[in-house]
Amino acid sequence: MIPNEDIQAILFKPIVNIQELIDFADGWGLNADGDFKEIDWLNTPGPIYTTFTDNCGTGQVEAMNNVGADEGYHEVIFKQPMNDYELKETLVAAFVDPFGAYYFDGSRHWNINLIIEWWEKSDERLKYILERYLDELNLPKILNRPLYGPRSPIPENYKNWLDFYQNGMKEYLEWYIFKLSKQELVLKNLDFDWTRKKELDEILASRSTGF
Repeated sequence: MIPNEDIQAILFKPIVNIQELIDFADGWGLNADGDFKEIDWLNTPGPIYTTFTDNCGTGQVEAMNNVGADEGYHEVIFKQPMNDYELKETLVAAFVDPFGAYYFDGSRHWNINLIIEWWEKSDERLKYILERYLDELNLPKILNRPLYGPRSPIPENYKNWLDFYQNGMKEYLEWYIFKLSKQELVLKNLDFDWTRKKELDEILASRSTGF
């Protein structure tokens, strides 16, 4: 799974042209200044990343296929945008973050060694995401959510995150390494037991079907 050519032309280059993103997003203001040293450990390598966002859950709702959150609901990029639709949604998530903690200069900082190191911590990261998935499944459903108040559970967001990790992440990272360095590298296959994810997916599916 790799970004389409249009997205590659906008995002996946050594220095992202913020004006191009602003034009793409119909004039929304974006944070052009990087803060990579404070990157959240859950962010997937790529041009977009977060540091310490707000925790209102808006970003997850705006970009369900790309933006996840930690246990405090501070937002992270779990999948870099792959098409126009995902980029627009991710830019909306960035726009509504009042802390301005979305950044677009990741490709100036990621390198082969950092990506390999990130990938080798996948076991720890996956166990963490599974716990968040379970937490979300255990939250009570909230109807008629107020503008500022308790948030409704979105376990589908965590399923999307794990789905990408299970099918697509390795291919994407190998592509990104080549994009950054022009070096082909085959990452180690994940040696992870997906049984727990399957169980949680079945719980989610049963709720969706009403059985």
